[in-house]
Amino acid sequence: MLKFTLVVREPGKVKPDYSLDFQTPALPRVGDYLSIQRPDHPPPYGEDVIVRRIWWRFDHPTTDGFVEKPETGTLKEILVECDPALSPYSSDQWRKHNQGAPEFEVERFSIGEARLREAEGWDKA
Repeated sequence: MLKFTLVVREPGKVKPDYSLDFQTPALPRVGDYLSIQRPDHPPPYGEDVIVRRIWWRFDHPTTDGFVEKPETGTLKEILVECDPALSPYSSDQWRKHNQGAPEFEVERFSIGEARLREAEGWDKA
């Protein structure tokens, strides 16, 4: 399993908005659309992003380019940098916050998050 940090940039900017740690059998690839489900929205609604860059950060014990006894470096961290996107799974809040973001070329589900929340009693505490 690979551990990585998903870094979501502010809409239309390069500044990070927030980050989340994940562990998966494989890394997402540049161009992949990812949907993140969190407990504050009813399934399947959540936050959607497009992978823009993968940053591999390494540590190495030497400062020379050529050494008599080669040493091996280690992986320090993997950062998966993403831009906000919209999909049929985007929550109402995510859609409002990320207007103008790239969108999947597929229609939204026939029942939106607000109607689903009401039908399933999510707003009753």
